[in-house]
Order: sequence, then C-alpha cells, then structure tokens
Amino acid sequence: MTRRSVILMGGPDSGKTNFVGRLWVALDARTGALHAAVQPDDIGFVLDTADHLFEGHFAPRTEHADRRDFEVTVVPAAGGDETKILIPDIRGELWRDAVVNSEISTDWMAELKRADGALLFVRVNSELNVSPLDWVTSQRLLQLVGADEDRDKLPTQVMLIELMRFLELTLADRPDGGKPRLSVVVAAWDLVDSETRAAGPEAFIMKEYPMLGGRLRDTSRLDVQVFGLSVVGGDLTVDEDYRREFLEAGLDGHGWVDAYEGPSDRWKRDPDVTLPVAWVVGV
Repeated sequence: MTRRSVILMGGPDSGKTNFVGRLWVALDARTGALHAAVQPDDIGFVLDTADHLFEGHFAPRTEHADRRDFEVTVVPAAGGDETKILIPDIRGELWRDAVVNSEISTDWMAELKRADGALLFVRVNSELNVSPLDWVTSQRLLQLVGADEDRDKLPTQVMLIELMRFLELTLADRPDGGKPRLSVVVAAWDLVDSETRAAGPEAFIMKEYPMLGGRLRDTSRLDVQVFGLSVVGGDLTVDEDYRREFLEAGLDGHGWVDAYEGPSDRWKRDPDVTLPVAWVVGV
C-alpha cells in the first residue's frame, strides 16, 4: 500500500475545514468515487467538524495553532489498490504568513515535498477575501507588505498565486511519473447566481481573480482542474428555510460538486463531494 500526501491550501475562511468534515462523511458512506477502506485511528477533529454540519451549522474558523492531520486509507469505488492519504488541515493564516514573509517552516516544506497533489481553496463571498487589484498595483504590493497593519491587505489572488508557486517548486511527481495534480476548489459555490453557475467556476475565477485565472492556464508544472463545491448544498447561515429542510432530511444526500465534463463541454453537477480529492489521487 502506497502512502500519498494531499495538501489543503487556502487563506483564512476559505472552506478547508468544513470540506474535510464533509469529505469524511462521504468516504465513510462509500457512495462516491473514493471509499474509506478502514476506519482511521484518530479523526477526532474531523468528527467534531462533521457534528457541526449534522447540527445545521458550519464549523467555526480554525483557531488552533498546530497542524491537525486527517490520515485515511481509501480505495476506488471501481476497485483497485488501497492508498493511504494524509490531508493536513491547518489555519489559513499559516499560508498567508508564508506568502507575506516569503518563508515556511521546515516541517511544512518537508510535507510539501512528500506530496504529489494539492487542493487550493477560495470561498465565494468570504468576508476575509481581499478584492483583486490591477496587475501593476498587485505586483508592487508584494514588495510593500511587511508591516503588521498591511498584512490583511494582501489581495486574495496574489496569495493564491504565491501558494501555486510553492506547489510548483515543491510537489513531487506522481507515482506513475505524471505531473503533480492540483484541484482548485471554489467553495460556497451555491451562493452564486444561476448565470455564473452555468458558466462554471473556472469562468468565475477568470472574472473575479484574473491574475490567478491566467496563472492556472499558464502553469506547465501542474495538472490543474477546477471544481465548484457546496459542502451541504445551501446556505445554513442565512437561509432559514433551507436550514429547516436540511435538519429534517439530514446530511446524507446534501452537498455537491460542479465539475467540467469534457465530452459535453459543460459543467455538470455531481453529488459526489469526494471528486476533488479523487481526481488528485488519480481515480
């Protein structure tokens, strides 16, 4: 059995923690492209996150200072070899600070070098998203930040581009010799309007974060796919009608992913929330 590492990246409030909790529920239910082969030894924080979702609440932002790893052995639904994957879940502030300070701990650098895939998160309408700037201003900003009062002003797309650079420099080739894979996950995708949803999450990135969109198309080191993600299928925070419906029905069957369907040249909604990880793993 091989041991693979998949890195979750994204700034504060980008949706990583809620995804990990929902991912475990899907893996354990064995209804998606990836199944949990065995029960993990230690998934306390994942179960805590899942409990929030079962109760009709999103998990609060991660406040812990240390890394928390979700290690699980998975097997493709269609059959095949088991793969042990390690998904570290850490505060988005670590990734933001890594960009601002142009440095990362030796522990995390080693983990990046062991990994051959990653998920990069950006969340729709997050209060902590910093609006994109024009090309000239954004490039200059990386040289200007440094003072504590300026850190929160780092544009979200500039941070994501720098995280991509970390991945390009560090991720290992896949076991089959292929390029490292990157799933770009647009979380809270259920919040966009119908026209935006029909155009797909890649078009959303190109419109809202054009520098990032151009970077995704320009990379020759990474194999990239974009996904739109709704962890529970609706907004539990402000939509009381949906929350009531959700609590009556339960978490099972809620949540979906918009993935690009190449042959039909369209974005297709799929209830399988394991897809962003399954694609990185190679299922």
